Amino acid sequence: MKKYPIILFSVLLLSIVSNAQDIVLSQPFVSNQFFGPAGVGNGMYTSRIQGNIKEQMIDGDNLYRTIVVGYDTRFEPAENTKNFLGIGGHIMSDQVMNGAMKSNFVALDLAYHIFLDNRLYKDLSVGLGTVFAQTTLDKSNLRFADQYDLAAGYTGNASMENLIPYPSSFSANAGVLYTKHSDESFLQTGGTALFFTKPNLTYALTNTAPETKYRIFVNAETPFFADYTLAFHGNFLNRKAGNQFYIGASLGVPLTNYMDEVKRIYFGCYYRNQEAVVPTISFISDKYVVGLSYDIYNPNITGANLKLSSLELSLSTSFGSKKTNLFRTIFD
Repeated sequence: MKKYPIILFSVLLLSIVSNAQDIVLSQPFVSNQFFGPAGVGNGMYTSRIQGNIKEQMIDGDNLYRTIVVGYDTRFEPAENTKNFLGIGGHIMSDQVMNGAMKSNFVALDLAYHIFLDNRLYKDLSVGLGTVFAQTTLDKSNLRFADQYDLAAGYTGNASMENLIPYPSSFSANAGVLYTKHSDESFLQTGGTALFFTKPNLTYALTNTAPETKYRIFVNAETPFFADYTLAFHGNFLNRKAGNQFYIGASLGVPLTNYMDEVKRIYFGCYYRNQEAVVPTISFISDKYVVGLSYDIYNPNITGANLKLSSLELSLSTSFGSKKTNLFRTIFD
């Protein structure tokens, strides 16, 4: 009997997922393009591969699996100029109930970077991006006794025929980003407008209308007490379903004191409004960032005695030529 309310709750979530579930990461600062197109090509090294995988569970049963993978690089500046063009792409996949429903996104981003000083510490970039979205529904995973069973046909196959087989849509986004990255500290702030069109899941005339979402964010890290660092992240999302903010900080503890061999471990805690507290632990070396986080949800979020939990793993690796001997930060 314990599984029945879980299944019922999951079915309800499945029916409204196109309206209620946005992709939410607990370590969004590791996936640079998650915040918009203006950051592509902004890394300390020429190229980066970054990714997050997040598992959301309810009473131990898989509810959502979110996968984000991105790559970005930069072109060498033209002769007699220090400005450059960045290009990147990323894939996001949000999978509901072990793949019963999948929302997949493929994005292509471009950004032009303009340096504001001769030391190449201050960078202003403007980016444009396009997103292709597609939703798929695996009916073979929808077996809920007499509620719906394709094989048994209790309700008849026509009950699900209103669903479009492979609904898809295109969206666009634009962003601006200011970065001050010196050999002593890191500061980054920007904003993005996403002109988002969700795929129409059914042939009905009451599908979700397009909307514009706005996000602003800030990342900062600075040394203190000799080799220790303090890293801060905050972002705010304005959307129809309700505003959301995410804020927190991490303490960076050095594992080595060699300037040319950066190794640091971070202990942090973040808060997502009215939803979860998120402790994190991260490790960085010269070219790698690895992170692990666990969402401690507000027990009243489900309105029932259901236990929500999330575990997220992140990885970022950089390669290619290095800009200069800049301050190594968890946000790069």
